[in-house]
Amino acid sequence: MSINRTEHIVIALLTLIIAVAGLQTGIFWDNLVFITNMGDALQMNGLLAWGSLPIPADPGHPLLPATLVAAAWNLFGRSLLVSHMVMWPFIYGVLWQVFRFCRFFLHNDRHTLATFLLLMADPTLLSQLTLVSPEVLLLFFALSALNAILYKQHLLKTIALAFLGLVSLRGMMICGGLFLIDIWLNRRQFLIRRNLFSYAVCALPAISFVVWRLIVKGWIIDNPMNTWGDATGYESPFHFLRNVGFNCIVLAHRFLDFGRIVPILFVLTMLMVYRPKDKRINQLVAIAILSTIVVSLSSICIINTMGHRYYILSYLSIHLMAFILLLRLHHRRTWYAVLIGSLIAGNFIIYPDKMSQGWDSSLAQLNYWHPRRQMLQYIDENHISVAHTATFFPNWGIIDMTDLNGDTRSFIDFTGNEPYVFYSNVFNLSDEDYELLHRNYVLVQSYSQLGVRVELYSKISNPGYEK
Repeated sequence: MSINRTEHIVIALLTLIIAVAGLQTGIFWDNLVFITNMGDALQMNGLLAWGSLPIPADPGHPLLPATLVAAAWNLFGRSLLVSHMVMWPFIYGVLWQVFRFCRFFLHNDRHTLATFLLLMADPTLLSQLTLVSPEVLLLFFALSALNAILYKQHLLKTIALAFLGLVSLRGMMICGGLFLIDIWLNRRQFLIRRNLFSYAVCALPAISFVVWRLIVKGWIIDNPMNTWGDATGYESPFHFLRNVGFNCIVLAHRFLDFGRIVPILFVLTMLMVYRPKDKRINQLVAIAILSTIVVSLSSICIINTMGHRYYILSYLSIHLMAFILLLRLHHRRTWYAVLIGSLIAGNFIIYPDKMSQGWDSSLAQLNYWHPRRQMLQYIDENHISVAHTATFFPNWGIIDMTDLNGDTRSFIDFTGNEPYVFYSNVFNLSDEDYELLHRNYVLVQSYSQLGVRVELYSKISNPGYEK
């Protein structure tokens, strides 16, 4: 089931659109660690010096994405453009694999293309593809491995799973989910010698990394300095059970958020009304559940919150199910417009300031970058000291960490005593910080774009502070 020339052109054009849209984005969210911190350490100490990370910046994950970015920096210079260029081949690869995923379940060319566009409309998938992010590599290798399982391509499966295990610890967990999918879909042929050999080979890189980490560092997940909090720091069994219950609610929210509530309700309704006996639906249900089951179970049991991006493989399977089911309806074009429209509209959802939002999980984050640059220019033009300006994650620290522009000026952490505060509704503040900011500070300047605001505040008690 090859992809024809026209389909390759569609994939290439969509890749170009995504790449151009992403050029404005800086290093965002957790990628400050996974790209900037890790990449800087490798560029300074050597591309294979995976043990060189300082403990405060070491999340315990493999460094394959940072290694590729650092290698590009060595060749072409350290910049955002070069970092984005590293992602471009993988973006094309992700789109190609999404198309192959659709083609396996829908042989009609017109239906395949329509389904592909529906899947590509998922806000979280699109947002991740516009960022310099390990997620782009993870999606490429995970989808390649999934398609290799479906198309029974043992060599491709071995290679994809081997690299997937070196992208991140979550990549290793997804390897476990894909292993379960392979067992479920090919249970009668799973125990053949070639299949077992491929899993033995592809597990070696991940196992080697884990053993090496334990020997060299002595830990894998729990950073000794608790830089990102203690993931298992439960006070009591009741605290653990309460956290599990809360995380189950969060997990449901991740699936329903950003317009996905419409295709999910559509799928559930169609399954209850028609009860279709369709092998494809059974396969997609298995893929949706098993692909991220290891990630889900581990995320539910820890204190740290789970990201929307963890479940992209499940989202894609649900959207594909929705398309297959809508083919049973007379007004299928109307329902298709409703489904794809809900996903596109999900990119315009902006929560109130006091509600946390997954800002790396919809294209709403694209509206942050221009106002941010405007505010940095305003700060420079008015000779306001960055060193006396507080801000919040993911804008904290040295400006260069986000912009890769050599600007070593550094914002400071917010305590309520700083003369100025750089704020955006993209920053998920605690209620205490939010109340303190709006109680003790006055708005000086504001820029906005499609609901995203970037604001500069001055402390009320220091209106005459020398800039």
